[in-house]
Amino acid sequence: MPEEEHIDEPLTELEQDQLDSGWFFFLATPDVYPALYGYVDQSRGYPIGGAKASTLHGLPPAEELMTTTDGSGQLMLQLSHWRVTPDDLTALQPYIDQGVLSIVTELEWLSVKPEPIEEL
Repeated sequence: MPEEEHIDEPLTELEQDQLDSGWFFFLATPDVYPALYGYVDQSRGYPIGGAKASTLHGLPPAEELMTTTDGSGQLMLQLSHWRVTPDDLTALQPYIDQGVLSIVTELEWLSVKPEPIEEL
């Protein structure tokens, strides 16, 4: 039998960036973040460890996230590439379609990231 020819699709700019950086860079509106926070807890089974759990939630609270500097007020979340599954991306797609969540490149992320405050 002849071998089936397998042609790999070239990576998109975003996919290549994720491969190169090892990170997913998310921007989320403050209104949608609680749904994302809840999704991660539910899908990963948090809190892990029952009553004596040391890990209560899968994502940091919104108050601990940086806010973009472009005036949009979006929350910034950076996750290691290995932590985001294809099922996660499927679950996030409706939020992306609504425009309340986006996945951006590292360059886009850095362009809206607040500068660190230097202490005197």
